Amino acid sequence: MFHAFQQKRLSAPSEQKSLFSLGLKTALTRVFSALFAFLLAVMVSRTTDASIAGQFFFLFNLVSLTAIISQLGFDVALVRYNAIAFNSHNAQQQSDNYKTALSRSFAFCVPAGLVIFAGFYLFPETVNQTNAPLPAVALALLCVPFLVLGQTNSRVLQASKKVVSSLFALQLGVSMLMVFAIAALAMFGLQSLNYLMAALLLTCVIVATTSTTNWVRSGQFRKPTSTPNLQLTASAKQVWIGSIFNNVLQWGSLVIAGFFISASEIGLLAAAQRTSLLIGFVLITINFVVAPMFASLYKEGEMDKLRNLSRMACRMNIAAALIPVLICTLYPVFVLNFFGEEFVAAAPLLVVLSLGQLVNVATGSVGFLLLMSGHEKTMKYITIGSGTISILLLLVLCHIHGVIGAAWAMAIGMAIQNLAALYFVKRYLGFFPVG
Repeated sequence: MFHAFQQKRLSAPSEQKSLFSLGLKTALTRVFSALFAFLLAVMVSRTTDASIAGQFFFLFNLVSLTAIISQLGFDVALVRYNAIAFNSHNAQQQSDNYKTALSRSFAFCVPAGLVIFAGFYLFPETVNQTNAPLPAVALALLCVPFLVLGQTNSRVLQASKKVVSSLFALQLGVSMLMVFAIAALAMFGLQSLNYLMAALLLTCVIVATTSTTNWVRSGQFRKPTSTPNLQLTASAKQVWIGSIFNNVLQWGSLVIAGFFISASEIGLLAAAQRTSLLIGFVLITINFVVAPMFASLYKEGEMDKLRNLSRMACRMNIAAALIPVLICTLYPVFVLNFFGEEFVAAAPLLVVLSLGQLVNVATGSVGFLLLMSGHEKTMKYITIGSGTISILLLLVLCHIHGVIGAAWAMAIGMAIQNLAALYFVKRYLGFFPVG
């Protein structure tokens, strides 16, 4: 379907072949990314008890959220402006954008990590609800700068169409290496949280080093100058605030829920959340390919091609996600048995979160359509609104209904965000990507 669409819309056969090859590489790499992310959750659950699994995923989500927030919105802005610079064969601009993003992200993440550690140290009864050992917390927070480096490298590689290297730095690398590390730790009987966090730090260092090497050798890297891209920084500012709320919904929900539910219940929620992400990975895969194309088509004023590309992507999303949605909603106990008998209790959570992911997939690439077309401010307000609603629901429903309330809050917040973005795509771009 993807190839047939491009035969209609692209004039040069070489472009058709290149785009099809890019989409195939992305899909295959994303399959491995989703597989290892799922295996990571299974390995942690199988080699530890629910309490340690809950502590691990609590800290893992905490550092992931901190790393994403520390990028100050440059993660999304880099994809847009470096894709435009790449199409214009402006390698110097790509490198200057990279320097700006990375230096400002580092300047934020280091003090942020220190503040978080101080909170765990000074107010353990309030902040450390899962009772994670302080050395494990310190090891986890040391991962943040390396995650920031790897993810920034991923975005510039994505914009220059180095999809395999980009996806390794973004998600695949950490998950894959952690699966091997956990297997090694289990062989020697070293399944404590401290060892798990030490393994996570090592994998983050490896991924950051590898992705930096790939970026320098990509053919797009030049020695950066001191010239800032004011459009990039302005775009990042708009994206950042919305990104905080958006990622609080995805990564921070588990952290917030940790104040109301036990570590073992966090383990159940983490298992259900990570399994439901197998549905959302379809959307992420297609977005990874089309997001830079959205930016270029909008910049060139090719609105018909932009509409057709977004609708094609939406159809592919729905077709590819239908089977995992049915499996997760109709046979949740079967799916969760992979984690161990103790995690079968998460079946209702998986059903709820899968329904939220279904709305996410069915609305298409609406968020990236707004971001890549210069409507960052609108997307910011959407994510602030939906994130606020989600957090309030999380506080209320988790307090009243426990872990199932947390799952409903996460699913409802996700649905509200995507439906609102769908409305504004129609309003500003003049079409529905669903169709």
